[in-house]
Amino acid sequence: MGNRDSRYDLIKPMLSEGKIVSFTDIFKYIPKTIVANDLGKKVDRFTVMMSQVEKFTLEELFRMAAACRLTKVQMFGLMLNEYVKKHEAEEIAPE
Repeated sequence: MGNRDSRYDLIKPMLSEGKIVSFTDIFKYIPKTIVANDLGKKVDRFTVMMSQVEKFTLEELFRMAAACRLTKVQMFGLMLNEYVKKHEAEEIAPE
């Protein structure tokens, strides 16, 4: 991640304040296009990965955590919350 966008600095305080509780909440504060470009991903592919967070590699998670100045554990927590939220919704959805 070359020139770091200053909006990454918003993520850690918003997490501390409880305004970010899952991975996709990050994108209320920084555009996904910025993060996708910083990871070298096409925006369309990144959007798919956002809805299937298990598709991210550890390296990508670590890079996003570093850019947001989060610990790896904090980023894993956000990813886990996103994963659980999505899969609980699928379990509840009628067939």
